[in-house]
Amino acid sequence: MTATAPQCARAVIEYDGTAFAGSQVQPNARTVQGELEKALNRLIGEVTRVRLAGRTDAGVHATGQVVAFCYRRGVLPRGGGLPELRRRLNSALPTDLTVRSLRAASSGFDPRREARWRVYRYRILTNGERQPLNRHRTLEIDEPLDAAAMQAAAARMLGERDFAALGADAGGRTVRHLAELRVVRRGDLVEIRVTANAFLRRMVRSIVALLMEVGRGRLAPDAVDRVLEVGTRALHGRAAPPRGLTLERVIYASATKSKNERTVRPARAARTNQGKPESS
Repeated sequence: MTATAPQCARAVIEYDGTAFAGSQVQPNARTVQGELEKALNRLIGEVTRVRLAGRTDAGVHATGQVVAFCYRRGVLPRGGGLPELRRRLNSALPTDLTVRSLRAASSGFDPRREARWRVYRYRILTNGERQPLNRHRTLEIDEPLDAAAMQAAAARMLGERDFAALGADAGGRTVRHLAELRVVRRGDLVEIRVTANAFLRRMVRSIVALLMEVGRGRLAPDAVDRVLEVGTRALHGRAAPPRGLTLERVIYASATKSKNERTVRPARAARTNQGKPESS
């Protein structure tokens, strides 16, 4: 590596999406990417572009979003390197955004295209009570949900298939591999965990909306077969509110043998549309 060659880093970031217009930079809007780039540019003194593993919509949160950026050699704090840059970044960033980890990456690392799996979780509180401390990350409803029926429906949606009924893609490529869709009840809290190689726009929240219709008894679990076969937008395009959704993890090839990823157990990693732009 020459003295002028750029160096690159990858970070895991966490954010409360409530006050963001989404993760991807937009004109005249507050975004996760915009805040990160503004802080980085101020700290290292040069224009720096941040790449994200995936888009999240306005109001969607993340505990495991992955980003990457490059910089000129010699611009990091003397003697502190990336650990000191992380400390300074977290001092400069707003309180609803933080860098959880920061480490060196290869110059060719692409957090979106190299991601193998994305893991989301949706939280629903079903007792009609309010939880002020959780109000930004949990959907609160005043009705019961049949979690067993929801899980039965979820099991019918797994695998590689066309999910045009549950999302959109700018290029019209709507085949995705859904490796995990699990519904778990913990008292009055229902959690839906979703893992796929990539997602269509609004796909996760559309899945949640469909499963909630099953949980309310308005759809039978096997009705999801017909919904996916027809291909037209389910529930007239209605999706669950963003506040209950969190991007928890992005998994890369280097982690394929880790204990955490083995719990996904996809039959075969789908190559179709892997790494395409997504939005939750």
